[in-house]
Amino acid sequence: MPSLSQPEDTIPSHWYFDEAHYRRELESIWYQDWVCVGHESGLARSGDYITAEIGTQSVIVTRTDNGLRAFHNTCRHRGAQLCKESSGRFRNGRIICPYHTWTYSLEGALLATPARVEGGQFDNDDYSLYQVHVDTWRGFMFVNLAESPATSILEQVQDAPLVDNWPLESLRSVHQESTTIHCNWKVFWENYSECYHCPGSHPALCKVVKLYKKGTFEPDDVPGWTSADDGDAETWSVDGRSTLPTLASLSEEDLSRLDTFVQIVGSMYLVAHRDYVRMGRLYPRGPEEMELVIDWYLPEERADTPLTELQSIIEFPRQVVAEDAELCEINQKGLHSIQHKHGTLVAQEFELREFHVWLKKRMAED
Repeated sequence: MPSLSQPEDTIPSHWYFDEAHYRRELESIWYQDWVCVGHESGLARSGDYITAEIGTQSVIVTRTDNGLRAFHNTCRHRGAQLCKESSGRFRNGRIICPYHTWTYSLEGALLATPARVEGGQFDNDDYSLYQVHVDTWRGFMFVNLAESPATSILEQVQDAPLVDNWPLESLRSVHQESTTIHCNWKVFWENYSECYHCPGSHPALCKVVKLYKKGTFEPDDVPGWTSADDGDAETWSVDGRSTLPTLASLSEEDLSRLDTFVQIVGSMYLVAHRDYVRMGRLYPRGPEEMELVIDWYLPEERADTPLTELQSIIEFPRQVVAEDAELCEINQKGLHSIQHKHGTLVAQEFELREFHVWLKKRMAED
């Protein structure tokens, strides 16, 4: 049974709000790891693009005739932002700076500098856009801001084999919601990593997922717990019932689980159900603010399902997120106490301990 044998100290409280420490985390973690920016089905045509904000960095991801490309959202002339919108399409396959109209190909090559007065040597090849590493895992797009990524995406995704039977590549986002939460990104990730708070804070969730009412994710934590205690819920929805077709590719073992989680520590979690898939993406916006973007995914053949038929699977996770956001914000405020130097982890918070060990190791490497 995974648990802590005795209470342990958390990481220092100032790690959750200190500006200098936050900048170190950006450099050591967020600018070194693969960060998910969405599903590649959102870039269907050559010239389609999205922008993503990771810490202080803005990145463009676009589809070209040769696949995906990613760049810093910065013109090579004097550093102007190239794209203001979160998504769009580059007309005529050209990226044009809105300031002085320097023009780039979708591959990032400088093509033209209109109205520039000739003077001295100027070679367009010297002024291509700043490249960013981009890759995909099972249809999801990831960027990495490091000069040379230390790991592959697959090395970062925990428990990836658990979703082998889900058709992730052919999914389509049918709904997206973005929430600004006034807390440090670590506060939210810690909340996600434990269910100690569930009985008192998520009454609807505990009705659907019976085990959560015991304050744990692990059946072994509850003496005598059997599969019969799980209840008859089929999926994460308001009443636990599914009104969508079961994905045909799933095995009996897949169907035996109400939810299947995979994750990249700190930045992404994917929850696979028998009838839909949900992904949450975290983005730090400051020492005490983050953005949570959640997408609901269905197979391509079901992507035109009216939203009126999806309200039960949308409203249920939305309520859970709202409850968690309130908890995270009061947690963030309380951390500022001059008396509270660190917190305490109890038995079922073993995943928080693992997160803190991972975090300390990463920070020691900077």
